[in-house]
Amino acid sequence: MYEMQTISYIVNMVRRFYSCQSKEVSNIPENAREPTEKEMRSGVPEWFRVQEVADGDVYYFSTNGQKFRSICEVKRWRENLQYEMSFESDEAPCF
Repeated sequence: MYEMQTISYIVNMVRRFYSCQSKEVSNIPENAREPTEKEMRSGVPEWFRVQEVADGDVYYFSTNGQKFRSICEVKRWRENLQYEMSFESDEAPCF
């Protein structure tokens, strides 16, 4: 039992490390707007900011500046965050 807990702990720490390292952190652009109702219904939190650029791309920014390139990416991040928060840990989450 102890070995399984240790393995689970190590796997979770590795996942947390790579999930923190994988997101680009930048400043939230000045021209970023609040998400629309449609974007929020699709999974973008109301506290996120959205930037539409000239070539038609849309970027989503968390409050700490993490940049997401799609709503699917935001949803995966939120699901992973909930999964990580379900484990007890002495370390603060990385968001």
